[in-house]
Amino acid sequence: MRPIPEIGQMTPEQIMRKQPFHIPIPPNFTWGPIVNNAKISVVPLQDIKSVVRSQADFVCEYNVTSHLINSIKYYPNSVFINQTEGKYQAKVRSRIAIGFQERIKTKRKTALLGNNIGMKVISNRSNYKADDILSRYREGWEEHNLEIAIDNAFDSDYITADCAVYIYLDNQKTGWRVFSYKDGDILYPHFHPITGEIVLLGRKYWVEDWNGDKKCYLDVIDRTNFATYVQNDVGTWELEGKPEPHGFPMCPVAYHRRNLGPVWASSQPLIDGYELAISQFAENNAAYALRILYTLGGDMEVLSNTDGTPARIDSSDSNAKVGFLEPAEGADGAFAKQLEIMEKNIMRGSFAVETPELKSGSDTSSLTVKMLFADSFTKALEDSQEYQPFLDRVATLFRHAYSVEIGKASDFEQFIIKPYLSPYVFMSESDIVNALVQLTAAGVLSRQTATEIAYDTGYGTAEEWSRILQEAHDQLVADQQVQNGTKNNTVNQSRTNA
Repeated sequence: MRPIPEIGQMTPEQIMRKQPFHIPIPPNFTWGPIVNNAKISVVPLQDIKSVVRSQADFVCEYNVTSHLINSIKYYPNSVFINQTEGKYQAKVRSRIAIGFQERIKTKRKTALLGNNIGMKVISNRSNYKADDILSRYREGWEEHNLEIAIDNAFDSDYITADCAVYIYLDNQKTGWRVFSYKDGDILYPHFHPITGEIVLLGRKYWVEDWNGDKKCYLDVIDRTNFATYVQNDVGTWELEGKPEPHGFPMCPVAYHRRNLGPVWASSQPLIDGYELAISQFAENNAAYALRILYTLGGDMEVLSNTDGTPARIDSSDSNAKVGFLEPAEGADGAFAKQLEIMEKNIMRGSFAVETPELKSGSDTSSLTVKMLFADSFTKALEDSQEYQPFLDRVATLFRHAYSVEIGKASDFEQFIIKPYLSPYVFMSESDIVNALVQLTAAGVLSRQTATEIAYDTGYGTAEEWSRILQEAHDQLVADQQVQNGTKNNTVNQSRTNA
């Protein structure tokens, strides 16, 4: 078995290795090998040809200013000869770039993270201690803004195709960092050869010193220690200080990678084609924005206004003709239809549903809304399964750090806290509340589960069920006191009458 990567066993050059992102390209079409069905044949192994993509390419696709349409090589300007100067000159074309990538990313992320991350305790029995642990865990989750950490991580993963969440303990206080390429971090994960669990992460980044010079650093986190390397002026790496133990029983990093690239990867070719088409559309409209005057015949005398526009045209030619060029009828409508079809398929290809237009005052049922956003909802369900191992690791790391912080390590280790993602769909809040009330009244849903669902929807607090139990206990004690007081008064009255 291959050795498990650790600090000291690998050089920085060995750590800074990463599988590149790539997309398959069409193979050259050829007839396959001719097989005799009467004989046993071996299927030949064919390599899939791919083009390597970098995370810098993904960032360029996300930012509107760096779209392909803005490249002169992809969409060159038109060139003409200046008759006056006898030189070639370029006419700048109309270029239109649209932020489809940001719209797709926002819609996909909101569909997945629109609701709070759900939490439940996995235990063979339900008791007050498990409820108390879950309540304390949720309070810590909110206090340390882990929802923001998950949101930042998914935002990075959707754009640059990988992300990492680092949980740490600083003087027994829990904290977190999100490492992302869009923030200047290059991540180099290394995994266990058997389990596939991340056991080491290298993070390369640049820092500007007081003199304005940039230095390159490499942070390395393995299963026991944290170390930092710095690159000197010669280009070699030196260990800065000594490796320090991080206090976790595992590598305190949760890492996720999208091998297919960003969320808009399947729509990117169509986005490039859309921007090219709409730029040509704008260029064509610009040519006919002001009608073009034409004259046919001889002996033309043009009288112009002070701004150069023709005011009057005289000609002695009886066959002379003056008019304006008009664009071809129906061309704009066909072009607009093309753009409409392309835009619809861009969103479809990335499972990002456009918000439907509803009539004012219309009362749409929850089922109808679900059907309108079915594509986004089903894709969010698929994403929730893909990100479940990543979310489990974040929850496990935070449970260890937070239990050490509050001094409840032994109590927290007795239970497994399971997070889960509930995809978001636009629904009426009254429908959710009515459904919970009907289910609890029918006896098919416990009040505790209804409380947890209500919390995930945005109602109540993390310790809501504990508050309900406390209120019920206080009411029971109060009723008992009233009952005891009534009995005592009856006894005292009978004694007085005696």
